[in-house]
Amino acid sequence: MLRPLEPRMTSRLARSLALIASTAGMAALALVADPRAAQACGGTFCDNLPQPMPVDQRGEDILFVLDGSTVEVHVRIEYTGEAERFAWILPIQGVPEIAVGSDLLFTAMSGALAPSWSTITAHDCEPGDPTGDPTGDDGVKLDLADTPPPTVVLEAIVGAYEVVVLQGGSAVEVIEFLTANGYAQDPAATPILQEYLDEGFLFAAVKLAAGADASAIHPLAFKFAGDEPCVPIRLTRIAAEDDMAVRAYFLGQERWAPRNYQHVVLNPLAYPWHQPSAEAYLELLSLAVDEAGGHAFATEYAGPSSIVPDGDIYRPSWDESAFLGIDPIAALDQVASQGLSAHPLIASLLLEFIPPPEGVAPALFWNNIAEFADQIDLEAWDDVAFAAAIAERIIEPGLHAVDLLASWPTLTRLHTTLSPHEMTVDPMFVANADLPDVAGSQVTTTQQVLCAGDRVFHVALEGVDNPLCVPAGAEYPVWSAMPYALRVEQIPSLGPAQVITDNAELIASEYASEQATVECMADGGGDGDGDDGPSAGDDAGTETGEPVYNLPYDIACGCTAERDAAPVGVALGLIVLGLISPWRRRRAP
Repeated sequence: MLRPLEPRMTSRLARSLALIASTAGMAALALVADPRAAQACGGTFCDNLPQPMPVDQRGEDILFVLDGSTVEVHVRIEYTGEAERFAWILPIQGVPEIAVGSDLLFTAMSGALAPSWSTITAHDCEPGDPTGDPTGDDGVKLDLADTPPPTVVLEAIVGAYEVVVLQGGSAVEVIEFLTANGYAQDPAATPILQEYLDEGFLFAAVKLAAGADASAIHPLAFKFAGDEPCVPIRLTRIAAEDDMAVRAYFLGQERWAPRNYQHVVLNPLAYPWHQPSAEAYLELLSLAVDEAGGHAFATEYAGPSSIVPDGDIYRPSWDESAFLGIDPIAALDQVASQGLSAHPLIASLLLEFIPPPEGVAPALFWNNIAEFADQIDLEAWDDVAFAAAIAERIIEPGLHAVDLLASWPTLTRLHTTLSPHEMTVDPMFVANADLPDVAGSQVTTTQQVLCAGDRVFHVALEGVDNPLCVPAGAEYPVWSAMPYALRVEQIPSLGPAQVITDNAELIASEYASEQATVECMADGGGDGDGDDGPSAGDDAGTETGEPVYNLPYDIACGCTAERDAAPVGVALGLIVLGLISPWRRRRAP
């Protein structure tokens, strides 16, 4: 069996990563489905738990594993377009070891950690422009005098990719090398490349090997000497979309946090619980990041890595040796019997080694190959090469991913959105063992429907229930000055988070002002006082005369109803699913 990166060959991310690819999305292709061009939300890495919710797939997914003075970086490439136009340039600190990464690892982490904020209804009665000059003349001077040309220090075929690592030279010469060797590039990247060269970086240039389809795109893992995690986002801005999502995962001994970016804790009351959606969450995240100046991350999970199920990342039934000495028909039987049919990379391998006849749909051919026995391309079939490809692209990455999860006890997921004009500072990260865990990425808020038709949304804020009253026939609140961030913080390497902005009082004031104008009653009559408990606008006899917002959870009107438990996993610091029309606000330019 081919050897993967060594166990715990973990990482210390260097200032390593930038993406020059176009848009996003990659489809997982099963044996029963026709392979197709990579598309947004194709099923491989959509943050859609527990219910499918479309997600903007234009983004980057990165896993850092740090071990001493080395960095291991796993990157999932998101790309839609023609295979020959795919090019990916990564600034790295040293000559790397490179291996195929596990797409299923990212899928499993996303499935386990992606925030999903939803509403459960309980009835009390039976229900009836980027800035900067695109020419590259933005004040960065390119001094080409006495600069030796770039040197190729590593050249390799890794999975479906051709990879070269360049050292030295000028940005102009790097661009010329890429152009001459078939790597798609953008001249607008020249001044940014020069910045990285001036800082001592090397470049790993990645393109699909000749004949490879875009469906063959898979993650890559890089290991090299480095000193701290960093995402070289500056280069990404050349091809990025507005509000591009960046999701950074960390495996280690403790929780990780942004070092030179700020940290935001999202405000659950700024979430439209009547219309939960992933788009709403992403917009809230984006707006909260804007409140922090455009450079901030939210923590979506920090806790035991055992939360990620590994049963689909690697299966003991996978065995590349079973493909040796057999024909294509028997090989497809092995694919099915080993449970490889649903792996996102199997279709690209079948296209390469068992291609369908011209005019025959791949799924039809592979699922009925015995009927096409006289049309099998035996020149394309190579049992030894196919077995090696299964090992390199599926088995070894899966084994290594499972080992990483078992070796490192703590997993952190950070999330931000960045537009091209904000991609001016590479985010760097720090470990802090003093930070608390962040759990409960799947959060449920109960919508209590009273007998009169009024609704009460029980929104937890810092562990306290804030009943949000929406009278029958009324619209969900449109806040006039509700902050999107509960807090903006700076995270040190030791000790608790340092609060920069605390919006708790402003949030409480906005909540009180809005709720003072409405009341929710248990039945169709009365003023909400008395045995039914105080309404949202009642004074309730406090010494200060301020409204009390303690509408009882168990308001009833003589009917029985099955109620759901209080919201699960709601905790201070959890993110909330953001704002959609009519709450939508434009981002600051």
